[in-house]
Amino acid sequence: MAEGSQTAPEAGNDMGNDDAIGGNVSKYIVLPTGYCGQPKKGHLLFDACFESGNLGRVDQVSEFEYDLFIRPDTCNPRFRVWFNFTVENVKESQRVIFNIVNFSKTKSLYRDGMAPMVKSTSRPKWQRLPPKNVYYYRCPDHRKNYVMSFAFCFDREEDIYQFAYCYPYTYTRFQHYLDSLQKRNMDYFFREQLGQSVQQRQLDLLTITSPEDKSDLENSVMQKKIKIPKLSLNHVEEDGEVKDYGEEDLQLRHIKRPEGRKPSEVAHKSIEAVVARLEKQNGLSLGHSTCPEEVFMEASPGTEDMDSLEDAVVPRALYEELLRNYQQQQEEMRHLQQELERTRRQLVQQAKKLKEYGALVSEMKELRDLNRRLQDVLLLRLGSGPAIDLEKVKSECLEPEPELRSTFSEEANTSSYYPAPAPVMDKYILDNGKVHLGSGIWVDEEKWHQLQVTQGDSKYTKNLAVMIWGTDVLKNRSVTGVATKKKKDAVPKPPLSPHKLSIVRECLYDRIAQETVDETEIAQRLSKVNKYICEKIMDINKSCKNEERREAKYNLQ
Repeated sequence: MAEGSQTAPEAGNDMGNDDAIGGNVSKYIVLPTGYCGQPKKGHLLFDACFESGNLGRVDQVSEFEYDLFIRPDTCNPRFRVWFNFTVENVKESQRVIFNIVNFSKTKSLYRDGMAPMVKSTSRPKWQRLPPKNVYYYRCPDHRKNYVMSFAFCFDREEDIYQFAYCYPYTYTRFQHYLDSLQKRNMDYFFREQLGQSVQQRQLDLLTITSPEDKSDLENSVMQKKIKIPKLSLNHVEEDGEVKDYGEEDLQLRHIKRPEGRKPSEVAHKSIEAVVARLEKQNGLSLGHSTCPEEVFMEASPGTEDMDSLEDAVVPRALYEELLRNYQQQQEEMRHLQQELERTRRQLVQQAKKLKEYGALVSEMKELRDLNRRLQDVLLLRLGSGPAIDLEKVKSECLEPEPELRSTFSEEANTSSYYPAPAPVMDKYILDNGKVHLGSGIWVDEEKWHQLQVTQGDSKYTKNLAVMIWGTDVLKNRSVTGVATKKKKDAVPKPPLSPHKLSIVRECLYDRIAQETVDETEIAQRLSKVNKYICEKIMDINKSCKNEERREAKYNLQ
């Protein structure tokens, strides 16, 4: 971060103008708008004029909320992520919301549970804020920049609080650490200065390797590549002559490591690194060798040529590395196969349960229709309507028509959750030009047929309500019996009969079931029954009032 410091601009400047940020704030006190006296406790003092500090501007939005602007990286004005600043002159139990309003990253770990760091003079150990108090979002009020907001409560007035993006690690601390390593005079640690940064800071080149390999490493770095030994199967070249190993049997051979080396230094993740390390080690132990192919081959008496890959010689470390990778891949493949088999079994079980659930829903639908018909027959037998032969009705209820039986059998053989509903007219009893809707309610057959061709749930419900209650009853009733809240002196009207309301809902349900099987849609459309009836009552009352006005006007004339 830049070493300079600058006092934050006044709060009255444009909040979206990031170009006004020129340096870190230095002991900047935020005073409320219109306040002219001395600063009091609770008037926050911000400071970022220290190493690794970053806070270029502070704007007070309200008594408890502050917008903070961070400075971009040096020579990269589009990258704005790091912040580190202190706050003092706080008041005990003072709650604030800090909005860092000009983040440049579209994705941040703040969305996945990360939180800013905080410490104070009495508690010098860094701690993270609760993730539930941290929010990262895109704000249109700040030029659509990304904003990170967090809430905090100050608990000690004498403390100085410090907030940071994550654990700070300063340049000075890093230089002290390198100096301490350099003072130890370790053979495998080399420190050189490459140059200086834009802000005239030292740029170090660190080399960590053995003294014997330092010259080889420097040559490899200068050439920008690592020399890999070639694997030869039958011959190598030495001093311009071809040394033939065709008549000799080759075998794997262990190369002794130089003294002072640890086994862990040979283990590498990359195969090329393993081969390069073996080349360097064997080059030290076999100083007389002039060709790297000799490291991987050893002559032994024999008369047969190496004509197959079975006689090929590879380093043991390379072979063991490849073997470990192959075994790990086999283990992962075995785990994947087991997980795949477990998932397949779960899917099969869920398919069986879904099929059973569809059959149960179909059976429940049939039982509900049968129960409804039996209730109608029982009401007729008790004298609530014209008498009907009970045996005939039972036979009709217990033995559905062939078309319905074929429909139910087809639905039972499929995986559908809901059966196709039966025609509406088959569910209601016709007698002497009347249609029995249930609960002793009869309507005219001709009006019932006209109602079935009505378009829309609203018109259907309103017409059905008029058929059941009549306009004279509806105009003096309400759906719930509760007085309206729009008028202070409103008198509650008698509610409509609950059993008749249930008949209206059942008729509408049968109508909707012919159009869709989606239970969510059916429930949403049924929930508007009371609304439709209320609208019809209001229309009737409005028409009655208009008629009364016309009569009064006619009488006056």
